Amino acid sequence: GTVTPVAEMTALAHSHGVCVLVDGAQSVSHMPVDVQAIGCDFFVFSGHKVFGPTGIGAVYGRDAVLEKTPPWQGGGNMIADVTFERTLFNPPPDRFEAGTGNIADAVGLGAALDYVEQLGMANIGAYEHGLLEYATAKMLAVPGLRMIGTAREKASVLSFVLDGKEAVEVGKALDAEGIAVRSGHHCAQPILRRFGLEATVRPSLAFYNTCEDVDLLVDVLHGLRRK
Repeated sequence: GTVTPVAEMTALAHSHGVCVLVDGAQSVSHMPVDVQAIGCDFFVFSGHKVFGPTGIGAVYGRDAVLEKTPPWQGGGNMIADVTFERTLFNPPPDRFEAGTGNIADAVGLGAALDYVEQLGMANIGAYEHGLLEYATAKMLAVPGLRMIGTAREKASVLSFVLDGKEAVEVGKALDAEGIAVRSGHHCAQPILRRFGLEATVRPSLAFYNTCEDVDLLVDVLHGLRRK
């Protein structure tokens, strides 16, 4: 859940001539994102992280970088002209959109983005921050629970371990009560091993969650500790 200082990191990388791609999948549903302010060369996110369909996402790229970037596949609409001697590609973004696009999912992703914009990303962020503070205080009161990731700047994602319980075991117990969490290494084994761990349990709180949801989560964790 740590919010990294991406603008500062991007500026530092650029000072050494490094091109910067920001994976924003974990940010777009929690906070306003301004790629101009970040200054990155590329910014990517996946649709399902922002309540849209699976199997689709978005790639932002600066014009100056996209102009120098070759296409990754060929197909209709990305070619300006073809002869036996040479191929001339269309300018970006058409150069990168070969063939028939994923039209239905693009419409679904657009609707999801319209929805969160209507709610207001600042409103979503403020609500989730309050929920995060509430959940953090409640969970830290569970005996044997250790929070992993305690940065001052955090999105509403909590990772934790429970003494004497495997992460998968905790995940299954929560699932049995209708609480969806992720348990495992979260595609982040190097940083977990820095904490001396192989897995954690990770509840992700969103604007549709409530304090009552958190209370149920904490009740189940207390119950697990008593077993």
